[in-house]
Amino acid sequence: MAPPRPPVWLRTLLLIVVGLILAVNLGDLAGDRGIQNAASMILGALGLAGTWLWLAFSAQLPTVARRAVRYGGLALALVCWIPVRVVGFSGNLIPELAWRFAAPPAPLRELGPGSAPGPAPGSAPGSAPEPDAAGPDRARVPVDLATTTPEDFPGFLGPERSGAVDDLRLARDWEAHPPTLLWRRAVGAGWSGFAVVNGVAVTLEQRGERELATAYDALSGAPLWATGWPARFRHILGGDGPRSTPTIHGGRVYCLGAEGRLSCLEGADGSLVWERDLLADYGVSPAQEAQQVQYGRANSPLVVGRAVVLPVGGVRGGRMAGLAAFDADTGELLWEGPPRQVSFSSPALATLAGRRQLLIVNENTLSGHDPDTGALLWEHPWPGVSAGNASASQARPLPPDRVFVSKGYGVGAALLRLVPGEGELSVQELWHEPRLLRTKFSNVVIRGGHAYGLSDGILECVDLQAGRRVWKHGRYGHGQVLGVGEVLLLLSEGGELLLIEATPDEPDAVLGRLRVLEGKCWNNLALYGDVLLLRNGSEAVAYRLATEPDPGH
Repeated sequence: MAPPRPPVWLRTLLLIVVGLILAVNLGDLAGDRGIQNAASMILGALGLAGTWLWLAFSAQLPTVARRAVRYGGLALALVCWIPVRVVGFSGNLIPELAWRFAAPPAPLRELGPGSAPGPAPGSAPGSAPEPDAAGPDRARVPVDLATTTPEDFPGFLGPERSGAVDDLRLARDWEAHPPTLLWRRAVGAGWSGFAVVNGVAVTLEQRGERELATAYDALSGAPLWATGWPARFRHILGGDGPRSTPTIHGGRVYCLGAEGRLSCLEGADGSLVWERDLLADYGVSPAQEAQQVQYGRANSPLVVGRAVVLPVGGVRGGRMAGLAAFDADTGELLWEGPPRQVSFSSPALATLAGRRQLLIVNENTLSGHDPDTGALLWEHPWPGVSAGNASASQARPLPPDRVFVSKGYGVGAALLRLVPGEGELSVQELWHEPRLLRTKFSNVVIRGGHAYGLSDGILECVDLQAGRRVWKHGRYGHGQVLGVGEVLLLLSEGGELLLIEATPDEPDAVLGRLRVLEGKCWNNLALYGDVLLLRNGSEAVAYRLATEPDPGH
């Protein structure tokens, strides 16, 4: 008996499916590996469904065979689906699965001594939070965030928001001088990084139905204080918890929760100085926020003089400000910039083309603003939708007059030149290459006229002057990169730490590697002197890195 021949409709469907999968993956139609993967999975499922329908109901097959396919296929689908559930996605939109009926991990409790009032998750109403076993009585130790040191890493991407520490030379031989583990501890969910001043490391975490700002001893990991507030952000693609990094300035901590709560905390004990609900201030309902900024507020506050500056957004047709400044001592509004919707980027301060200015990537533009008034100095189109192809990477100043910017989703990288004029500055686009430095969640490190970054998960070196790729090599996923002297510290999305020579002459020159975390790692790195602090959505760790003497001293 001849085998059954697929009908014309099925052959046509499978031909279309295979053709589209090849076109999406080989032709760069989507411009993003995650979209390519999602499209391929959907197309593959469509092809499988069509094949199953034909086999299950084809008159060419005996009744017994059709029933076996029909009910066997359904049973197989249920057997595969019932035991597992999707708990998240990688940066390339690969589903992350967990056993459906497995016991959930024990919830982290709020830190004990020194923490804000409020019950631990699952405790009876009115009960006090239990002490954290790793650090009882640590709140009695004075916490001094007013004293600063040259080793401080006081906020997002470091002191200058450059993603680099220039005055430290790391030992290049990790076999002879491996990183030394100082501590490891469980933390709450979220993609916040650490800000570190005077030996105190502060981050944001999700614990139960509360967001927490938490302070730890940078050298021991012992908890020092924690302050929490009711908030619970969830997103199946973006993950749970807060995603901005606190800023430490003048002995205080400024932080933004995923649902728009801006707060100022006293660095000594975490007590609340002032707070603002930005969504309420700007008339944004939870439904509107979820529709417009679906991945949660990720903007890290910037302190400029007496002002705390950050994007606030709003509702089109209502109150809206791309940037706003609040008094650092009182939280009172100082100024508002022109109406723009927020991206997931953060403001930075620079002097370019003779003008001191704030740089910010908005939802679909890049702009510069007067730091005293918020007035617009210049603006340039930069595609992005905060509910879709979101912009997360920083605008990077390149004095005396240039700005580099990059992003994923097929937009790539561009170099702009600011030209002084009457009043506002004009913008000249020197180059824009959609295939270069598609930095989806991360930022670049700039060294010697070259930019190094994770381009859709692959490490890439680009000549900034020419706007061309020098090399692209090393699949590390959507992790994070920090420049230290002439080397790169790269934390892969899967939790491997790599030491890489920052050179255009050799692609992906790995000097050392070490597994430091398990699970998805989207959080930025922080370096306090020779102590590297890392975390993901469930664990934090600190390593001491071996250094070399500066030959100039």
